[in-house]
Amino acid sequence: MKTIRILKVAYRNLPLYENGTFSFNFMASDRVTDKTQVFSIQRSIYTQKLEAIIGINASGKTSSLKLLFFAMSIVLNNATLNDKNLLGKELLRDGTEITVTFICDNMCWQLCSIIGIKKDNADADRLYYKDEFLYGKSLQDIRSKDDPFRYDTCASGKQKCQFMQRSTISKETLAMMLPDTSISLSITRDADTSLQQLILFTNVNISVARGATDPAILHAFDPMLDEFNAKDSDDGIVYTIRFRGDKKSRVVYSPFVLDNIISSGTIKGKNILFLIKNVLETGGYLIVDELENHMNKELIHMITDIFKNPKINPRGACLIFTTHYAEILDFMDRKDNIYIARRNQNGIELSNYSSLVRRNDLKKSEVILSNYITGTAPLYENMQALEDYLCQTIK
Repeated sequence: MKTIRILKVAYRNLPLYENGTFSFNFMASDRVTDKTQVFSIQRSIYTQKLEAIIGINASGKTSSLKLLFFAMSIVLNNATLNDKNLLGKELLRDGTEITVTFICDNMCWQLCSIIGIKKDNADADRLYYKDEFLYGKSLQDIRSKDDPFRYDTCASGKQKCQFMQRSTISKETLAMMLPDTSISLSITRDADTSLQQLILFTNVNISVARGATDPAILHAFDPMLDEFNAKDSDDGIVYTIRFRGDKKSRVVYSPFVLDNIISSGTIKGKNILFLIKNVLETGGYLIVDELENHMNKELIHMITDIFKNPKINPRGACLIFTTHYAEILDFMDRKDNIYIARRNQNGIELSNYSSLVRRNDLKKSEVILSNYITGTAPLYENMQALEDYLCQTIK
């Protein structure tokens, strides 16, 4: 199996973000005392199994997930810039720079891409690569936590570790490449690492899996649901369900009718477990927006524990999620895999919790809810003003 491990995603020249920058690190930057909580690459290089983004409403959490999915799709899914399934295009502008650092085939790579935007014949925006730079060096050259991000020189000499530049490729070779296909395809073409997302299903509960769902999954979310099967037909999806005590199964032809029979939490939980199995098998990545939606806190605890368990997750699969609920952060053993999304007059700011809170003895939920980190809880004066308004207007 050819596996890719993402180490870092960074952007420059983003309209909505403070200073136009975005940075998200998948490597463990704090000291590792319990190796079961991270995935070991080599020596002191570890990647996270859980990554969380927390923030109040409209703080930029979903936008940050879209940016991660966009950049990771280029490397993991070999997606073209204009792929209809690619999220986050609206967040870019002409001249946006994307940098993805990753490991593949015992090499550490850094892909730096400059995005262009132009109009097509239908006056719609089309993305293309203005230029790309692909740098690479052997994992043997990685001796510190900073080395994966340094490509000025290689350990073996003073030469720059450049592997390929798009604008210097011969015209004959470039003519065979689409303008929205990355040069990283030459490295990542045969990779098996899965990238899955439930960003589009934050407020919509439609079963994404086909076939029968194992009762072990069903009972975790609804102990009375013994059968769930989804099949494609000429008229759409046909759902067959059976609850404990039913003499025969029910057949449902509409996802909206199904939503009235089965709880939203059960459908979302089944979707998540279906995708979790996929990423566990490939050491991949699952991105979920508002993980807590429709589900009990203990079920969220169960899901995070699945990724933390090295027996269930031996390949280092990673769950990336957003949440409004600070209590979920108490399920996470580390500080360097939590990001705080805040919006100020200069745009969206994404900060690492570990860089803001040095102490390990503080309960993470209390830090967030107390507004110890400014901007992590709704302002008291705004909530009080709303109460005053209601008191004045309701007769």
